[in-house]
Amino acid sequence: MNKKHIQNIVVFFPLLAIFVLTSCSSGSEKKVAEAPIPALKISVTDVVRRDMQDTVRFYGSVKLRRHVRLASQFDGRIKDFSLLPGDRVAKGDRIGTIIPPMREALLQIINELPQDKRALIQGEIKEVPLYSPINGTVLKVSRHTGDVVQRGEEIVHIGQLDVLDVYGDVPLEHLQQVNKLKEIEVSFVGYNVPPRKLKIEAVTGEMDMKKNTVPVRLRLDNPKNEFKPGMITRLSFPGQVHNDALVVPRSALLSEEGIYSVFVLKGANSVEKRVIKPGIMNTGLVEVTSGLSEGEKVAVTKVYSLVEEMKVEVTE
Repeated sequence: MNKKHIQNIVVFFPLLAIFVLTSCSSGSEKKVAEAPIPALKISVTDVVRRDMQDTVRFYGSVKLRRHVRLASQFDGRIKDFSLLPGDRVAKGDRIGTIIPPMREALLQIINELPQDKRALIQGEIKEVPLYSPINGTVLKVSRHTGDVVQRGEEIVHIGQLDVLDVYGDVPLEHLQQVNKLKEIEVSFVGYNVPPRKLKIEAVTGEMDMKKNTVPVRLRLDNPKNEFKPGMITRLSFPGQVHNDALVVPRSALLSEEGIYSVFVLKGANSVEKRVIKPGIMNTGLVEVTSGLSEGEKVAVTKVYSLVEEMKVEVTE
């Protein structure tokens, strides 16, 4: 065998190997492409009619019902003031003293005055006691013993915590309903405390023209000091009732950029995506105001895995 034949054989075998591999690969790909896609197993339920009640929800916050910010009525130096945040005080308790500048100057020269003049001058320029005007809890201390304060400068903030208020902004369209209620359910956002129904104390104040709301005030008894001013609340009460409404389970609903849809069973083994218009929504059901008919079947499982005309297998 000459050199030229050997070169041809060397070239031939790699080409043969490539041909065999390509043929095997093409056959394998063809086999995978032809494999049937299994139907997706889903559960469905009927579109039915039932009465649906709306729930009106809006937000509010916890506020102090009664509190004072005790300030000095004139310039002076604080004396005998030792309160800290969380301390309890009673109405009429003496909590400190303000020494006026003239009194402080007098004390520096009092020993230089004749004995008979001392009592007279001390009676003319007196220390001024500070009293708590309410029963309450110290919320904030702004100044301490030895500090110099100016007239009107806050020294301490005292508030009553045993009874608080919950304020919320009622949408104007629901004002008539609120006026007929005695209480509203309140939940506390971000706090592990159960919702509770609170008494409506007042629906009053100026209407917010930008938000079209009116403030409502609820009484929040706080004997265990569970609640604090500033807590965010969610208020809710029963709204309108829509009788004989078309409804589907909430699990059937898809929400995509503000567009709502469901997958409707088409025939026995495929689905059709249908855009709907929802009405009342609660935790379990959704009212459908357009897009569905009574008796149609909608998917309630794996809805975000479905696509138009997809083959499905309905399971119990």
